[in-house]
Amino acid sequence: MPKKQPKNQLLLDFSVRGNRIVLHLGQVESQRIADHLFLGLVNGDWMIEPAGEVADISYAQDIVHQIGHKLPYPEGVKIAQLHNVDPLFKGFSAIYHQKGWVFVNAASDINERNYHIHLLTVSLGLQTIYSSTASLAARSEQLIFEALLPFSEVESFFRTDISKMPGFLASDIANFFKVPFPMVLKRALALKIITDDQYRNFMTVNPAASKPRELFFSKDGSIDDLEAQLFSSGLGE
Repeated sequence: MPKKQPKNQLLLDFSVRGNRIVLHLGQVESQRIADHLFLGLVNGDWMIEPAGEVADISYAQDIVHQIGHKLPYPEGVKIAQLHNVDPLFKGFSAIYHQKGWVFVNAASDINERNYHIHLLTVSLGLQTIYSSTASLAARSEQLIFEALLPFSEVESFFRTDISKMPGFLASDIANFFKVPFPMVLKRALALKIITDDQYRNFMTVNPAASKPRELFFSKDGSIDDLEAQLFSSGLGE
């Protein structure tokens, strides 16, 4: 990966040809790593193509189609899932050689990576419309929520009288939508499908793909009995 640059290097002034980062993901350290990676790419310290050891490369047409809005995307948006990068690196979108690129960490959780790829892809379609990074990120998230987390499907997983959720169910919900569980909760709260208290309670759940304990029913057992077992406090821990 690229060599460390002098401290007085202006990381955001990548080249006169318009190479630039559009949207960073993650906290300050992830953004620092992104700037370092992209500067090295622009300077020729490493090459993104051909695909192979450095990254897996794919096109973003399916994602653009799924998002469903006629946005002014750059020509030929590509996705690069980078190998052997710092675990703190989340991702970024960029214009490189007049093309749109999405860079993510190939080693990150599959649902997190899928969410990031969608978010960064749509940011490339919105980058000529929103000059503010905060506005670009917010609008990108809104479009992704609408595309990946429609109201009717999110609503089907929640009830207002449930205060606890088992880890395996949180994992199933995240896998159904292919996004991190906290993103499902954020969408559910915004749509007023869950309350503030439910949001705070569910955010403490650690999604775990473990099988629930075996369920036994009496002859007069009902669906309420099943729900009582599924949402019992023991499984929610």
